[in-house]
Amino acid sequence: MKNNNKDDNLILGKIFQLEKDKSLLLDFILEQYSSVIKQNPRFQSINSNNKESVNVAELLEYLKKKSSPTIVNSTSSFPSPSTSNISPITPNSSTDNLQTSPNNNITTPHINTNNNSNPTSLPNDYSILSKEQFHYASFECYLLLTHFSKPELINAETEELFRVQMEIPKAKYQGFIKLLSPNHISKHPLFTSLTYRLWLLKYFDFKLFDNYDSLMIWFRRQLYFILAGIINQLRDPFDDKDNKQIIDLKLCAYHLEKLMEDGKPSSVIDDQYQTKFRALDLMIGQILTKNSVHLSKQVILATEYLNEPIFHQFPLNTLIFEDLLFYNLFEFKEDEIVFVGDEHLRVSPSLKPLSTPLKITPTMEKISHLNCFVIAYQAEPTNEHFKRLLSSLDSIQQLIESNIQLVQDPSANTANLLKLTLKKIATWLIKLLSDVHSYKGENPAMAIDIACTIYSKSREMWGLLSSNKQTIRTTESNFSSFISASVSYHYQRASKAFRPMTLDNFSDFIDLLTPEIKSNLTYFTKGFQKHHSQCQVVALNEFVNLYSSDLKVVFADVYFLSPAVLKSVQTASAFQLFLEELNLIPYDKLPPVKDYVSSVIISWCQNQEKYFNKWFENSFKLDKFLPLDKDVKHSSSVIDMFQMFYQTISTLGKMRGSLSDNFPNFICTLSSMFNNCLIVYNSSIADITNCNQKNQLYPLSINERIHKKGKVRRSLSLSNPIIQSTLNSSSSSSSSSSSLNNQQQQQKEKENNYSQLTPFLQTRLQSTSLLTLCVCLNNLDFILKHLHDYIEQHSYNNESLKVKLIELFQPVQIQIKNTCKQLIDFIGCRVVFFDCKSTILDQTYLAPLIDNTDRIQFSLDSLNPHLKTIYGNVQSIDRSNEILTSVCKSFVQAYQWILLYSGPNRMYQPKDASMIEYDIELVKDFFLDRDEQGNANGVPDKTFDAIIQGTLKVVNLLMELASEVLIEQFNNNTSPNSRNMFHNDIILSVLIHRADKPAKNFIKKKEQDPSFHSIKKGSKINLNL
Repeated sequence: MKNNNKDDNLILGKIFQLEKDKSLLLDFILEQYSSVIKQNPRFQSINSNNKESVNVAELLEYLKKKSSPTIVNSTSSFPSPSTSNISPITPNSSTDNLQTSPNNNITTPHINTNNNSNPTSLPNDYSILSKEQFHYASFECYLLLTHFSKPELINAETEELFRVQMEIPKAKYQGFIKLLSPNHISKHPLFTSLTYRLWLLKYFDFKLFDNYDSLMIWFRRQLYFILAGIINQLRDPFDDKDNKQIIDLKLCAYHLEKLMEDGKPSSVIDDQYQTKFRALDLMIGQILTKNSVHLSKQVILATEYLNEPIFHQFPLNTLIFEDLLFYNLFEFKEDEIVFVGDEHLRVSPSLKPLSTPLKITPTMEKISHLNCFVIAYQAEPTNEHFKRLLSSLDSIQQLIESNIQLVQDPSANTANLLKLTLKKIATWLIKLLSDVHSYKGENPAMAIDIACTIYSKSREMWGLLSSNKQTIRTTESNFSSFISASVSYHYQRASKAFRPMTLDNFSDFIDLLTPEIKSNLTYFTKGFQKHHSQCQVVALNEFVNLYSSDLKVVFADVYFLSPAVLKSVQTASAFQLFLEELNLIPYDKLPPVKDYVSSVIISWCQNQEKYFNKWFENSFKLDKFLPLDKDVKHSSSVIDMFQMFYQTISTLGKMRGSLSDNFPNFICTLSSMFNNCLIVYNSSIADITNCNQKNQLYPLSINERIHKKGKVRRSLSLSNPIIQSTLNSSSSSSSSSSSLNNQQQQQKEKENNYSQLTPFLQTRLQSTSLLTLCVCLNNLDFILKHLHDYIEQHSYNNESLKVKLIELFQPVQIQIKNTCKQLIDFIGCRVVFFDCKSTILDQTYLAPLIDNTDRIQFSLDSLNPHLKTIYGNVQSIDRSNEILTSVCKSFVQAYQWILLYSGPNRMYQPKDASMIEYDIELVKDFFLDRDEQGNANGVPDKTFDAIIQGTLKVVNLLMELASEVLIEQFNNNTSPNSRNMFHNDIILSVLIHRADKPAKNFIKKKEQDPSFHSIKKGSKINLNL
């Protein structure tokens, strides 16, 4: 039974509550739709006393048919007044002068309605005042709180100074005074009350305005200001969303505004105006009654509460104070914001009277200063504003840390104001630090450093305001996201013009990106350095990650070479090297560019190899092997070859960053091609010069002629008429026919003295000048000299690569050096045995030495033109001296041939030895080319002595001996105990050139000896006697 009674009581309680709610709703409906209900006789008699008898269903059906304006679209939204929208106006904003009232333009939102007569939805951003209009509203508030509420304290001079400081024109000020003055039609709320403005809208005089547009500007400012104040009582200051009650309030005000805008009533006594205004007045009254413990519950209309003020609550009160404070702290001179306030954050006397009615505590005044400094910096980002902002934040922090009770006073909104300020600062700083490149101030690094400091202090102060007073520490990780986000935003802006990114615009983008990264690390990211030790690493890593994504897109599906591909590869390489040189991120974290471009470089190298081969096909055809000029004595081909490879390696070097650790391998690949070119070039020089055919130029020795002919001479009488006349002075001269036969025989013998050159070699020797040989030698020297530079330059400070290049080029260097040696020997041999053959081999010592006064000088003089060519066209004097030594060596060889192997055309006697020694000294003087001090400028003294040593031995030890002694030595050499230093072939060669009887008889006997035919069979001239 007890349970049943309990359930019955609950049911009865719910019924009573529903009846009460129904009564309240009917009261609201009757009041809100009184004009509509009066139109129906059936419902005219309804009032608060007989409302229980109303048929609610019928009443609602009637109201639906009449399209009641109270039907609200629940999906509509409205942003509450925020600090960003009701802040001080822009400096030096233009104003229009008024005669009786303010007529500045106001931001009128777009009306979003399907039926202008019965709007059912709110426009976007409804009831938000522009910065300019809010400033006027704030100044009106100042007048109401000082000029009107305390007329006995009015100081005209102070108020005028304040007006000027607030940048309010005189005419506008007079209009404000006139419009804010009560018309004494009825009693009004207190001037300090928010409802006084609502009372003005109920009784204001339309005739005070010059035109209807001015009226609407003033009307909207008062209406929106009232809404902002009432909404503060319905919503938490940290909540940006409108609840249904706020939406209903705005919609009610919007209906009134639409009536004023579309209906244009003539005065406030218009029935429609009174109806719309009464609905708003009633709704505000109910809100004030419900939310205030001071108001009497019988008060319905807000304009009828006259005894106590409805204060401007937070955050409207602080916004008003901050707006006026801003103009009190700063002056606007030539588009600059100049601080004229108190550095100690003290409020000026002209503004101090507002602190009490607006409930602004001294601590809140300092926080308001902080907000003003934020606004000043946002309007003009200078370091002075930023430093002042930081200084004010420091002072507030010190104040709170020393006395936490200052922000815990429940009678003031100090804590809420500080939280709202810190939230606004945090929002602003997050935007700034997340996109530092958008900063337009004078010193980005300094500004960012200060911003980071403010951000850290803001977080610490927020911790002090929390309920548990937790300590919030700002670590490096808090700034990492800022750095990455800032780089990301900047990269997106920089690359926007290059989207979609392709091979055609990739290089242009990197050309733009490189200086941007430098600027970021130097001027922007550097600002985080005190707060994040690795800030530059974080920034560069973000750049690299974004760049790597684009790199993959650019080089995706590249299967062929083109100028754009190579240019992009080179650009990527240069950028990779740039990243390496920054030395901020590990090598393995760099963009994987080599994965995309290695195949491209392989194809490029293959094409280069084809180009090299084609070049070689034409290089020797085009090169005439003539000196380029008097100073540059090598020919064009060797320069072209080096330039070709230097350009190729340089092109590859531009791709170095793209190839990463593959770069040394590609250097070796191209260098191997260069090495092959050098090998071919060296062999081509050897082929052009025929330097390996030197032995073909030597004349045949006696031994070779014995081997070929079987007999060395027939008789002295057939050999040489001069020798015959010398040995047989008693004989008569030969007849003319005999002389002709002797000349023919002499020519035949002469031809038999020389080896037979092939037609090809004969033609090549005639067509290849001594100058060409010198230029070829210069070319080889050029290669040897510059190969070292090539290795040093293209090892790129990589010791491992340098060792590989040295090993690669070492064999060809040896080959080229050998070719140079062969070529030098060939030049000397050619000068003596080909160019000067007729002078040296054919004429020297043909007449008996005693009758030949110019025995050797004529032969030496014949060398001078050729030596002049050598010294005039060989690149270095040292190389020229080496060739001179080769000529000297060949001349001595020819001299030996004349003394030992030219028989039977030449005959010598023992007494000729002294004259031959004298001639050898002349030869030495010629090749040594001594200066005035006796120093050799040509062939070194010791070198010449070593060359001539064997010849001197023959002259000194053999040629002075009688033929009988020579025959005896010859015979002794056949015994096993013989110690003679000369072989029999040398002794035999000396005897062949003797015309005395013992020598002739001995030679005649030996011609029949089979052993004579085998002496040094097949040998050439023996230099080392």
